[in-house]
Amino acid sequence: MIKNTVIEATLKLEPTLLNLLANDALTKKHFFTELDNFLVFDKIKFQKFVSNKQFLPNSYTSFKNKIGLTTDDKYLTKSKEVVLSWAYKDCILEGGQSKNEQKRKEIFWNQSLAPEEIDQLLEPKVLTNWKRYSQVGEEHVKNISIADNLVIKGNNLLALHSLKQVYQGKIQCIYIDPPYNTGSDSFGYNDNFNQSTWLTFMKNRLEIAKKLLCKSGVLLVQCSFHQFAYLKVLMDEIFEKHLCDFTIQVRHPDRVLTGDKEFNDVIEYILIYSNDANKKMTHKEVLKTKDEYTTEIVIKEGEKPQELQCDNKLVEIYQPHQYTIKSLEADENRLKRISIRGSIREKNSSGRFYVKHLEPLNFPPKTLFKVPDMGDDALGHRFFYAAPLGRKNGGYYQGMPTSSKVTKKPYPNFYNFEKEYNNVSKQGDVLFRNGKKPEELLKFLLELFSKEGDIVLDYHLGSGTTAAVAHKMK
Repeated sequence: MIKNTVIEATLKLEPTLLNLLANDALTKKHFFTELDNFLVFDKIKFQKFVSNKQFLPNSYTSFKNKIGLTTDDKYLTKSKEVVLSWAYKDCILEGGQSKNEQKRKEIFWNQSLAPEEIDQLLEPKVLTNWKRYSQVGEEHVKNISIADNLVIKGNNLLALHSLKQVYQGKIQCIYIDPPYNTGSDSFGYNDNFNQSTWLTFMKNRLEIAKKLLCKSGVLLVQCSFHQFAYLKVLMDEIFEKHLCDFTIQVRHPDRVLTGDKEFNDVIEYILIYSNDANKKMTHKEVLKTKDEYTTEIVIKEGEKPQELQCDNKLVEIYQPHQYTIKSLEADENRLKRISIRGSIREKNSSGRFYVKHLEPLNFPPKTLFKVPDMGDDALGHRFFYAAPLGRKNGGYYQGMPTSSKVTKKPYPNFYNFEKEYNNVSKQGDVLFRNGKKPEELLKFLLELFSKEGDIVLDYHLGSGTTAAVAHKMK
């Protein structure tokens, strides 16, 4: 059945289709209503039925063979109109943070009803009371340059808009540690926001932060489980690409807590986004070492192998009596053994070749296969072996790759900073015992997403860890 043709006939109310449906008892019952001896055809209901149903054999459901979120019977992945909605989303939240305003009632300005108030609120503001600190102490401020390290004290929404004219498109990395909206945060923030207010607060600031990022820049937001899911959906709407999320262990699972805690919350999240839809996470470069390359394979003189054609490769097959394996001192010209299991079976070219061609052959244990034109070493071939007796996995012998002195590995998305968090109270000589982030964590993130000379921003500066680490890293 050509679905589009059926839908087109439905919209045109073609007599041929209507007669077919009306003369079938089942379809007549479902898609027609009798009214004064007339049949009224429900074309909307029928069209939805044809569009959603994939006509699976023996299927009685009108839904596609797919799992996902829908709105108006359309999958979210197919609709660009689906976004996270909440009260006050169309407003600007000033979010006063001064000591005198800690308990004030928050002010919302509607974008349609109060455009003048919003324009006035977000106009660049004059920064006053400048002080410069150097190795010799406090100095008089004669001039300001884009290369200066700035600490701005005040409402961060106003500060971000005041920085826009100079810093728009120039910031490589933004890290923020905003209020978690837990109701009991120890920061001096207005942290008792209800969810709608908190989302508006975050949205207003993320939208201007996006404009400050350069094309290749990244924005990182650290948060707890309280708002992680909603924040992720919000940031999906604002930014071009979600790179990944890091999960950070911040305390030991066996840590003794007060009795009013329902569970031990040991991890936090770092959401990582970019303005560049084509940006990808970098890989860490690991210096190759010859320590594991200790194996040498010697085919005995005069031994003739059995040959097998696998696709376009002529594979030589040796039985255990036809070769010897030596374990010697490490050398860059020797081999190391790799077991073909887990992700290697699907994501590694050698693993896929073995699974497709060699594993099904059921050769005796320790059978050796010499496959030409394979591998990234200087051998020009790769040795595979059948699974040893009592084992289920075969494998191969790999030489040291010759393309580079380093190998690149993807970063994992879990990191344990528990020890660093335990010592964080000793850093910085400031309070915020429960809110500070370890310098080691910020150093790791800035090394990953920036380089010396880049501009870094933290607009929820708190105890100043980001600024301190960025300053030390130049």
